[in-house]
Amino acid sequence: MKTIVKTEHVSKTFLLGKTQVQALTDISIKAFEGEFLAIAGPSGSGKTTLLNLIGCIDKPTKGIIKIDDEIVTGFSSNKLADIRLAKLAFIFQTFNLIPVLSACENVEYPLLKTVKNKTERFDRVFYALQSVGLEKFVKHRPDELSGGQRQRVAIARALVTEPRIILADEPTANLDQKTGEDVLNIMKSINKDSNTLFIFSTHDPKVMQMASRIIRITDGRVVEPTHPGRLKNEFSHKH
Repeated sequence: MKTIVKTEHVSKTFLLGKTQVQALTDISIKAFEGEFLAIAGPSGSGKTTLLNLIGCIDKPTKGIIKIDDEIVTGFSSNKLADIRLAKLAFIFQTFNLIPVLSACENVEYPLLKTVKNKTERFDRVFYALQSVGLEKFVKHRPDELSGGQRQRVAIARALVTEPRIILADEPTANLDQKTGEDVLNIMKSINKDSNTLFIFSTHDPKVMQMASRIIRITDGRVVEPTHPGRLKNEFSHKH
């Protein structure tokens, strides 16, 4: 399997007033193509911080992050923005949809800079909305949709750019159990069909149950380190 994401001895320190807070300490992990990977831990464990570092939203204090064998640590903000645009997409627990735009327009938004042809944009947007079962809701604004439907719009928005990696930060946290399961099944289907790497930050047992592998973090440290060979065998077995 191809390694898509690799962190090497990554640490992250935040300054809160005059106090230094150690959010992550010496994190070395790999994520492989086609995985449905959960970074699990309690609130405050550092899992969202790690997701933000992988997603090039933030930079580590120490260590190296590689995406597709390219060291992104030390890239300028503009270069990191290019990496996010080309290879990454995000799904958040709060959906982060633009209230005044329709479902179609929200999904189209990340394509406006990269796909100039309107017909191609429409085709990709419709396919993405169809993939999450919302082709009949293209004109609806977020306030006209249920929480599950809004999260599916967010999934379609992530899917439409055809990213290498989709990062999902507690994507089921604001959904009831049945809706959360439906949303997870949609993401699992996309993962299987497209071989896209999904990385979740979560403490939801439903996400962990569906994951191909779990990396557990407590107090900013990986608490269940495992050998890469065993990880590959487990992942291959589950697939």
